[in-house]
Amino acid sequence: MLAGSVFLLAGAGFAAAQSISSQCSSTLVSVAGSPDSSCLNPNGIVQIALTNPNSSVVPAVDSWLTGLCALGPCSNSSLQAVLTNITAGCPAELASLGLTNNGSTNLTEYLEEAYPTLRQIGCLKDTSVNQLCVTEELTGVQNATGTVTTGNLTTVVGEIVSGSNAIPQSVTCSNCSKAGYTIAAGNFPTLVANSTSNFENTCGSSFTDGQVPSGISETSSNSSSSSSTGGALSLSVNSLSMGVTVLVVVSSAFAIFA
Repeated sequence: MLAGSVFLLAGAGFAAAQSISSQCSSTLVSVAGSPDSSCLNPNGIVQIALTNPNSSVVPAVDSWLTGLCALGPCSNSSLQAVLTNITAGCPAELASLGLTNNGSTNLTEYLEEAYPTLRQIGCLKDTSVNQLCVTEELTGVQNATGTVTTGNLTTVVGEIVSGSNAIPQSVTCSNCSKAGYTIAAGNFPTLVANSTSNFENTCGSSFTDGQVPSGISETSSNSSSSSSTGGALSLSVNSLSMGVTVLVVVSSAFAIFA
């Protein structure tokens, strides 16, 4: 599920920050303090990194996204500036993740393509319980399987994305999940098509009817954005997977302060 990519950022970014060169470390510190990165709510990511490893990370994730969604979205120029600095300062680290700038596989293009959709889904809110969807789904998993920590967050996300039996159907088929699926299907139809039958088998045909359930609202501030999704059809699969990976690297810039 695409929404799982949002959950992944906080956990995977911290792992990336643990094995980088001094040059890359300095670059990330500089990026984290730049005005261009403020739209990612870096203080919130730091708080996730500082969460006790034995405690639930859900409150910190909720706080980070609440703050992020209240901010205006990153403009393409801000994303470009952040990525340009990271590309120059962390070439070996990016290469180890399979990220290189060459011709059609331009990292900036991938990042710009994936970011608006990930932000839109990450800022969905279930008004019936006055809670962000990310928070609601992580809490649902936590209640069913045990505490979600910084150590197991990426595992939990993988289970959500794969539709693992370890994840309760109430989470997989929730209104929040349906809303996330609907947005993803509109922006990345080729990618989502691969999972349509699985969701229909698990949740019923109405899950893929293209309708956002009532009571699910978008909380993201949309001021001052120059992002575009005009290339979604041609970049649907690659832009999401590569864009998420790039965002993980950007997130690690803030985790490094912990």
